[in-house]
Amino acid sequence: MRRVFATDFGVWPILQDLGRLSDAMLHSKTHWARLANYLLLYDQVVIPTGNLQVLPVLRLILGEDAFDYLIRTKGIVLARFDQWFGYAGNGAGLVFFTVHENPDLPTRGPNLGMAYFRPIDEAIDIALTTTNPQSNADRRSHLKSLLLDNIVLLPTEQIADNLKDEAYQDILNSPYLRDFLSLRNAGRTLNNLIGLGPNKITVFNPHFPPQPGDIPEIRSVLRVAFENFVLRIGGYSEATEITGDDITLNILRAKGQRMGFSIEGERVFTQIQKVSGIPDIGVAFANKQLSSTQLLELRDSKHCQSLRDWFAKGSPADSAEDTVCKYVDSLGKPNWLSSLPVKLLRFVITMGIGAIEPISGVAASFVDSLLLSKWFPGRSPRLFLEQAKIMLENSSPISKPVMRGRDRNKPCPCGSGKKYKMLRSLIVELL
Repeated sequence: MRRVFATDFGVWPILQDLGRLSDAMLHSKTHWARLANYLLLYDQVVIPTGNLQVLPVLRLILGEDAFDYLIRTKGIVLARFDQWFGYAGNGAGLVFFTVHENPDLPTRGPNLGMAYFRPIDEAIDIALTTTNPQSNADRRSHLKSLLLDNIVLLPTEQIADNLKDEAYQDILNSPYLRDFLSLRNAGRTLNNLIGLGPNKITVFNPHFPPQPGDIPEIRSVLRVAFENFVLRIGGYSEATEITGDDITLNILRAKGQRMGFSIEGERVFTQIQKVSGIPDIGVAFANKQLSSTQLLELRDSKHCQSLRDWFAKGSPADSAEDTVCKYVDSLGKPNWLSSLPVKLLRFVITMGIGAIEPISGVAASFVDSLLLSKWFPGRSPRLFLEQAKIMLENSSPISKPVMRGRDRNKPCPCGSGKKYKMLRSLIVELL
């Protein structure tokens, strides 16, 4: 089974401006295209999550029916963690922690930020009530049952065990990082880097670049710890590949491949489409030229499964260029049958004619992939691409979604008590 650990859809803990990441994903054609390509390339798309903030992203991109289907059939698997980490003063160094609400303070209602650390049933309730699309009681009940049955609960304590030592060892084994840290920390241990006062903790946020006041040495330690954390989750999820954006893939590009993870999948897929003269399927989905229903039809086809099986035969160490070359080699010299008109091919099958001579000067206007699979069972990557091309050529443009914001006078789901109009919007509503 091909299983991708999609770190680029993971919304890691954010302490401020909660809607920033999910809002950006919903407006990003790149994320739409990646999601479509992941669903075609992999049997399972595993998405790390803490507070389930990715739910509105998936529901609004895919639509409710496709979302339910993919969660129910485990095409998309949400892998949930309930702890996070930071760098603490007083010589503690790298630590994992949970956050609890102060019982002495009044409750401010559902808090999406605190949902990272709440029990799974409470986290689901908070996510469904504080994010769009809004649902009635029956729909929320159905979604909660669906998610409870299919969310994978990660053993965060087990994953965190010895992660501190592993991250420190990676730093000590890197001449660059070791020299960088020693510039201002000569004679200090990694647990006692300068710049952080007693009873202070720096919480790592992988989504954003360094902020004013960040301590470069501490941020470097947290970055190494984060990527080791991601690798451990990927390993626990039994992922065959790890993918993500440039922010969440640095050490992973080298260390992940040494551990047997491939990170080239989507780029290879895009290049193979170019080689075959096929429009980019992910881009077509992002541009509303392909619906979620059509995407699932492609995903569930036998040719798409054969495509995934073909990719699974590759080596994690292969580069994108190596895999494209293997694909071109797999095509060989096209058989003359693939250039015949489809009506003639149907006639050959119907009449039981075993062999005929090629008819020169006649080219097929399109390829009947279901028929050709009987003649060329070993060319499933090409057959899938041709099937996709036919679908794209016959698709009508889909109306673009209308973007609408939440009621500006309602409280923000972050629990701050401020009205929504004072904060960034989380919401896109698809009509």
